[in-house]
Amino acid sequence: MNWLRNFMIGRYGTDSLSLFLLVVSMICTLTSSLCGGVLILILLSYALWIWIIFRTLSRNLSARSHENEVFMTGWRWVMDHTVGLRGWFKTQYNRFRDRKTHRYFRCPKCKQMVRVPKNKGKVRIICPKCKEEFIRFTGKSSAQRMREEQEKAEKRAQRESKRSAKK
Repeated sequence: MNWLRNFMIGRYGTDSLSLFLLVVSMICTLTSSLCGGVLILILLSYALWIWIIFRTLSRNLSARSHENEVFMTGWRWVMDHTVGLRGWFKTQYNRFRDRKTHRYFRCPKCKQMVRVPKNKGKVRIICPKCKEEFIRFTGKSSAQRMREEQEKAEKRAQRESKRSAKK
C-alpha cells in the first residue's frame, strides 16, 4: 500500500463532485441495463467514469478545488430551494411508516399536522402550535369493538332462539 500512497502524493483525490458523478454514472449504467442497453446512457456513464478518474489523479489542485466549490455552491442552492419538497416526502414516509398505529389530522385553525394514536375512539386534540382544541374520531377502541362483538353475538343468539321457537 506504500506504493499507492506514494503514487497519490500531490494528486487531488476524491471530493463531493467526484462522489456525485459516481452516483450519476451508476444510475446511468443501471438505467441503461434496464432499458436494453441504450447506447447514449452507456457512453455517458463511461464519460463520467473517465472524468472521475481524471479529477482523482489530477495534479492541478487549484482547478479541481475550484470545480468542487462551484459544484457545492450549486448543490447548496438546490438543497435550500427543495426544503419544502423534501419535507413533504419525509412527512409522507412518516405517515406510511405509522399507518398502523397513528392517524394524522390537521388543526382547523393553523393547519398544523397533528399525530394521534389510532383506535382510541373520539379524542380531544390540543394543537401543539396554537393550542386550539378539536375532537376527531380515531377509530373504534378495543373496548368498543368488544362491546359490538358481544352485541352481535347476543343478536345472533336471539335470532337462533326465535328460529328454534318457530319450529
